[in-house]
Amino acid sequence: MLKPATSLNHIAMPTNNTAETYRFYTKVMGFPLKSAVREERVPSTGDETPFLHTFFALQDGSCIAFFDIAGEKYAGRSDGVPSWIRHFAFNVETYEELLGWKARLEENGIQVLGVIDHEGIWQSIYFFDPNGLRLELTWQKRELEAEDTAHGEELVKQWIEEFGQQDADEVAAAETPEGTEPVDQKPEVAPA
Repeated sequence: MLKPATSLNHIAMPTNNTAETYRFYTKVMGFPLKSAVREERVPSTGDETPFLHTFFALQDGSCIAFFDIAGEKYAGRSDGVPSWIRHFAFNVETYEELLGWKARLEENGIQVLGVIDHEGIWQSIYFFDPNGLRLELTWQKRELEAEDTAHGEELVKQWIEEFGQQDADEVAAAETPEGTEPVDQKPEVAPA
């Protein structure tokens, strides 16, 4: 049996301005530039698309990365999804560090929302990077325990029942005539 992935390597997002992104992540957030890749062609698709791919490291070695595409402005585009939904949350070790980060961000002219208490477990602040990407710094007051998992499982079950949701396997099983084999579901969009 395959083991699940062990950690996050990087998450990649678009940027319209590498200079602003570099300054924000290295000078304000303290994430050192770990690497950069410049290509004229996308290796996974073969598309002729000149880009710079930058990687900024967290203490654990994982990275937040950005693509700056020559002549394009992809960052900050609205697709109708509320801005609070897509965000990246980074851990800090103490509440005092969280307050220190709030002060540092505000000293750099960045508007900060919070400190927000989430269920007595997480204390968080929210702000935007120069690309319009919502970021969260969070301090987790305690480890999650078996009771938290059981509560989470119950909430998921209630949600699925309330909104009549099914996963693809359940849908395929319901649509497969008795005595025939289900057909593998193909994704509607091919991966990049």
